[in-house]
Amino acid sequence: MIAYLQDIVDLAPYLGREPYEGVRFNRQKISREAFEGCAPFSLRPAPFYEDGYYLAAGQADGNHPFHLAGMYYFQEPSAMSAVAALALEGGERVLDLCAAPGSKATAIAARLKDGLLVANEIQPSRARVLLENLERMGAARAVVTNGEPAAVARAFPGYFDKVLVDSPCSGEGMFRKHPRILEEWSEDLVALCRDRSRAILEEAAQTLRRGGRLVYSTCTFNLEENEKTILWFLERHPDFHPVETGIRGGRRGLLGLDQAVRIFPADGGEGHFVCALERAGAEPGARLAGFRPERHPEAEAALGELLRSALPGRLIRRGNFYYAVEDDLPAPSGLRILRAGRQVLEQKGRQLKPAHHLAMSLPREAFRYALPLEPEAARRYVNGQTVPCPERGYGVVTVEGIPLGWIKASGGEGKNHYPKGLRTFK
Repeated sequence: MIAYLQDIVDLAPYLGREPYEGVRFNRQKISREAFEGCAPFSLRPAPFYEDGYYLAAGQADGNHPFHLAGMYYFQEPSAMSAVAALALEGGERVLDLCAAPGSKATAIAARLKDGLLVANEIQPSRARVLLENLERMGAARAVVTNGEPAAVARAFPGYFDKVLVDSPCSGEGMFRKHPRILEEWSEDLVALCRDRSRAILEEAAQTLRRGGRLVYSTCTFNLEENEKTILWFLERHPDFHPVETGIRGGRRGLLGLDQAVRIFPADGGEGHFVCALERAGAEPGARLAGFRPERHPEAEAALGELLRSALPGRLIRRGNFYYAVEDDLPAPSGLRILRAGRQVLEQKGRQLKPAHHLAMSLPREAFRYALPLEPEAARRYVNGQTVPCPERGYGVVTVEGIPLGWIKASGGEGKNHYPKGLRTFK
């Protein structure tokens, strides 16, 4: 790999050195000032994304209650750059076509106020990881799907304002983080990834409205998957043209594709390629039917006991779960939908119990009862322990003012309702 890439980048000086590590705070749950004041690690701003920071090696702790509350997301710094290139304003319809494990999808969701996100992943196991990360980070105006890019294109023709294709690639920019990439890399793998990326781009283009923006990114260095793929696409789609990404840091693309951005280890990141394309014209996105209205008075009453005010949109039931779906969320056909909107209640026998996603997707002020915990007490809570509680009934526990999960209190004790599959046991 190193010999193959020597005309593009000299990687030899970086062999044996620690990879860059980073973190991105979740602006839907905490302000920059509050995050910088309580973060349990040292921070140094990263240039590629305004909400991103460098971490010293070994500081990332996925079991910390702040992380489990969705306060932040660990992400390699240069990988944050692709979302910056989307130039989000907060009200767009956005597609993340190859979204697992969710690092970019969660960043998109954090920037959408009145907009909506469709996050798709083709592999079922990875799609579940995507869903878990979006839930932890509190995404509510989102639809998570599991389907082929062609199925997404058929379901959403001309629908989106912004589309991200973070394409599966040969991963040359991850060789320090995952040394096995050096062992598995081959020129045949590059060709395979190139052809797959081009096929994905063809489908992605069909989902973008005229006047919309398509961002293509990889974490690899070679020309075949990067500039040559973009130039191939532009030859086939003359209604698209490259535009500046707005990314700070990095360097210009190659082969005359000056608007693209490349980030090499020498620039402060493991490696990323990002190119933004805009489609000529100006048309609103296509309309798509939403979810049909349903009546669930018992579920509405149960939510009324938990929340200070009604949730926007309507309730729908799928299996044993109830979801709060806002009116403009689309109901695509021909796609497996893992989640639409907020999962709010679970039917267990004759009981309706609050879902974990409901706690994660709302601020503390939304709940009728919230019990604040110090970080050490929160650690015990996510390990499954009970907590002292003077109230009765369901309530959320919070850490640094951010909801972490549910308890059911009686007799001075809060029974732990943190999902067993998420407990850390450390």
